[in-house]
Amino acid sequence: MREIPVVTDSIPQHNTILELFGVDSWRDVDIILHPEHDPQANMDIDHCRAQELLVGTAKPMLRLYSWKPHAVSLGAHQRSSDIDEDACARLGLAIVRRPTGGRAIVHANELTYSVIVPLTTAEAPQRTIHDVYRDVHTILLKALHLLGAKEVDFEKTQTDFRAHYRNGSVAMPCFASSARYELQWGKRKVVGSAQKLYGGSVVLQHGSVLLGAGHERLAEILNIPNDTERQRIGEIIAERSVTLHEICQRPISFQECSEAILSIV
Repeated sequence: MREIPVVTDSIPQHNTILELFGVDSWRDVDIILHPEHDPQANMDIDHCRAQELLVGTAKPMLRLYSWKPHAVSLGAHQRSSDIDEDACARLGLAIVRRPTGGRAIVHANELTYSVIVPLTTAEAPQRTIHDVYRDVHTILLKALHLLGAKEVDFEKTQTDFRAHYRNGSVAMPCFASSARYELQWGKRKVVGSAQKLYGGSVVLQHGSVLLGAGHERLAEILNIPNDTERQRIGEIIAERSVTLHEICQRPISFQECSEAILSIV
């Protein structure tokens, strides 16, 4: 497992971004790159850092990471039986559980980000989790535009996710619907994110930036009763998600995407 420290002195001091973390300088934020990182460690780091920030023993954090091996993550309250463990083993997919909610996601050719911040700050004493969601996606939107994905934009409406997940199959994928301020290319989602609020005062937000193919293999590892339903789920994923490779018509690496994000923050 590799960890690449980021020299914060080289990062521009954008006040609006520093306000997101509730700090005066990047020296007060841990910025970490974890390319090809262990799946369970990825989830443990996010969860533990949020708990540490809650009790004041750690700094806010921005972490950019990927997965080795590729993995499927279950939502915090999702049933383990939704996943076919034998199919995961055949495909070489680890199985982990996220601290955040939602349904299963296959983490393959992607950059995953995590942001762990205090909910409110001196500059934003009334901030809500929705404000954090918007502000994080604003950073990501600017980075995707730098990469050439100029037509990516915010989703303007809000899905009723309770109704969405009640809609038929337990396999209804996270990438089948977008929340307000998530990032889309046309009607297809390129970034999927989730949040958890710790102790009413610390926000963990993490999400997947789809670099290339692989996430669509979710349809292959779900416990679905018949091939017709499996094919339907595969079609939904293909219709409602899109990768940066497809948008930009060229490969986008973890390193290139990381550099674009860090150039914004």
